Amino acid sequence: MPNKKIHICLNLIADPNWHAGNIYIFNMIHALSKLPKAERTKIKLSIATRNLQDIPDEIKHKVDYIYKETFYHLAFYKLLKTIPSFFRLRIFNFRKIDFYYPGGNLPRKWIFNWGGWIPDFQYRYLPQLFSTEEYDSRERRNAYLAAQSPVLAFSSKNAMEDYIRFFPQFKENAFLLRFVSNANEEWLKDNAVDTQKKFNLPDSFFIVCNQFWKHKDHPTIINAIYALKQKGIIIHVVCTGATEDFRNPDYYPSLLQKAKELGVSEQFIVLGFISRKDQIQLIRRSVAIIQPSLFEGWSTVVEDGRSLGKPIFLSDFPVHVEQNPPYTWYFKQQDANGLAKLIETHLKELKPGPDVQKERAAFEENQLMMAEFGRRIIKMAELHQ
Repeated sequence: MPNKKIHICLNLIADPNWHAGNIYIFNMIHALSKLPKAERTKIKLSIATRNLQDIPDEIKHKVDYIYKETFYHLAFYKLLKTIPSFFRLRIFNFRKIDFYYPGGNLPRKWIFNWGGWIPDFQYRYLPQLFSTEEYDSRERRNAYLAAQSPVLAFSSKNAMEDYIRFFPQFKENAFLLRFVSNANEEWLKDNAVDTQKKFNLPDSFFIVCNQFWKHKDHPTIINAIYALKQKGIIIHVVCTGATEDFRNPDYYPSLLQKAKELGVSEQFIVLGFISRKDQIQLIRRSVAIIQPSLFEGWSTVVEDGRSLGKPIFLSDFPVHVEQNPPYTWYFKQQDANGLAKLIETHLKELKPGPDVQKERAAFEENQLMMAEFGRRIIKMAELHQ
């Protein structure tokens, strides 16, 4: 859109059960803010949120506007949808938004352009983890987005190929938007050892940063710890992430019971949900990340590891292979013995962090990747304008 700033409004997902959704939006804001000044000044950037407290201070100064979605606004949009599309004039677009993302239940022809987002099709591949109601709900939502989204984003080529296979009649609106984790230079100045001591952790530990949901596959971690202990090799694994799963309330307690029965409770250390800042410092201090997940749209912790130059033990799920971060060793999904063998093989070369040299190189690479991510966001926003 030459000679005119394009106004991009990002919808803060704010799902209390899915913290990664917020991080996804925040990384988009960081990416746009890292564009060279000549490119950044071509856009206006805003956030729409139902709760201003969900927006950290470091984000607030990187956007031009913050809109609170009150009942009034939601009721207005609901009423507007009852008006035939022919009469939906841009005069109703009182915020002068050009592109809104991610949109959910909006009609294709709206008062501003918008884009949908489907993270992945996990429910199709692991239906046993979903109730019939939740499976049907996700299928209805995705079918709606396929039919109505002017542009529909996917975080991985793998997910986009699934979409084209499942909804071939709507393949033209598919758009690949791989996200990048922001490497905050201020985080690199903090003392990771202090954070380790804050949580009373051992000097040497691996870290797993996942919610305690079944597809994240924590049992493989517990079994690998046990397999190594049988050989006289003692490791500690620190787990961060929410421990509640509304779909499987007994899952987390069953994991703790499993660790107890195998005699590895003291090695399987659960911190639960902690601040993003503390999480990053523990990643820096760890000897390596372990990501055993059975399904991802695009793994946030893998991108975090890339941005910090950390070694990663990674399950060979196709999206993980597509992400292809450096310093990575792959193991077969759910193969605890394979993971244990990899750890045994590389344990001597793994040292507690931070590794300042690797972090600096990763930071420089991250700045370039973030800028390209920002340009990709703008390209998506400019479609159909």
